[in-house]
Amino acid sequence: MNDYFLTIDVDWAADWMIDYVADRLIEKNVKATWFITHDSPILNKLKAHSELFELGIHPNCLPESTQGNTEDEVLQFMKKLVPSATTMRTHALYQHTRFLRKAALEYDISLDTSLLLPRVPNLSPFCLKWKEANLWRIPYFLEDDMEMFEENPIWSWCDLRIHVPGVKIFDFHPAYIALNNVNFDVYENLKPLKPLPQWTIDFVTPYIREGIGPKTLFLEMVHYLAENGGGKWMKEILIK
Repeated sequence: MNDYFLTIDVDWAADWMIDYVADRLIEKNVKATWFITHDSPILNKLKAHSELFELGIHPNCLPESTQGNTEDEVLQFMKKLVPSATTMRTHALYQHTRFLRKAALEYDISLDTSLLLPRVPNLSPFCLKWKEANLWRIPYFLEDDMEMFEENPIWSWCDLRIHVPGVKIFDFHPAYIALNNVNFDVYENLKPLKPLPQWTIDFVTPYIREGIGPKTLFLEMVHYLAENGGGKWMKEILIK
């Protein structure tokens, strides 16, 4: 395979941020896989566009998670929000073999992308088999916030480093798209001031960056996919 896949980690973003990302995809008729974290009115909009949006789950099994106190509580919460979900990326890339087996056997997850291998060529799916569980796993290729820590980050679709052989899964976050910052400290400094779901346009406007960044890379990728078949969902990786 030599395809590009667009994924979105919702990560508790404010609805207006999610709405902006969804509208850009709807305008261009581009497919994306969304990894859902929470319930909100905007979730109904994403569900209403099933022709474009695959909804997966983004379980947070870290301490003080708002999704539950145990792995089972978290997975039950997520599957209640998105009962049809078969694709998963865990928050903070939480993983261990027992958890992955549980997700596959008990919660109908068939594809997991909770492994980041930045800019690595020739990525492809592999099947993890353990104690009756069969879970397809595929590393992902680029994450917007992790690029902020690179000495020479990629913020342009023309950058040859992203056009290498193999499956290339890109991960964007609505909050980082909205801010368009290339310095992670901006996001970290804003979080203590107000919970992310409560961020308003007026609140973030003084911190929005012009120029190249996560937003420009996202928009350029959307344009490319629109001009080249409209993109694919994660679950299509398993369709031969």
